[in-house]
Amino acid sequence: MALLIGEAFSPWTRKARWALDYCGMAYRYQEYTPFLSEPGLRMKLGQWRGAVSVPVLLSREGIARGSFDIARHAALASGDDRLGDFRRIKFWDDISEMGLAAARTRVVRTIAMHDAALDESLARIPSGLRPLLRPITRRAVNALERKYAHLSGAGNHRNALLALRRGLQESGTGFVLGAFSYADITLCALLDPVAPAADTVFPGEAHRRCWRDDGLAREFSDLVAWRDRLQPYRTRRVAG
Repeated sequence: MALLIGEAFSPWTRKARWALDYCGMAYRYQEYTPFLSEPGLRMKLGQWRGAVSVPVLLSREGIARGSFDIARHAALASGDDRLGDFRRIKFWDDISEMGLAAARTRVVRTIAMHDAALDESLARIPSGLRPLLRPITRRAVNALERKYAHLSGAGNHRNALLALRRGLQESGTGFVLGAFSYADITLCALLDPVAPAADTVFPGEAHRRCWRDDGLAREFSDLVAWRDRLQPYRTRRVAG
């Protein structure tokens, strides 16, 4: 059985799991904790240098890194076109990645400023010790922000949401490519750092508050509602 390694609250992990589930692919899930889980991940990947990140799918066919490649792997395993044409989807996935990179920078910086969110990041550590470790946790969070800062861009999250709105208006079908596809899955992820879905599993409520952006939630309430209307498409289907 394939093994998916990811972070439960991460938009990248959530869209990878949605694709795997929609394609009916069997897999085990393993939660990843930044820094603490990195040595084990490197061992599984056989990669001792360079940056590593999740989600990652390990299967008999090899290693799929990142949501897009995991979704494409799931589509091939399903034996049909239920996730759509990935050549057309790539355009929309690039928009999603651009927006999420900017959103990630905002979220990580927000977490670094809130002690409760920092403490929640240490789920494996006894609660009484977490306040003592805040300086170390804050440095680790700041290091994570620096790791991805080069991918961020001012206004990119909002611009991606505007592109999604235009795409839905031009399609007129409720799906950006005319029928449900991975394009809708990857674009739904843009709403995670706006108004996290009710089923998103966070380390705690402080993290959920850090992910929410009230201003964007008001401006793009139509897209939040669109995301929520796609909930039936999260149902696991039988592959084949």
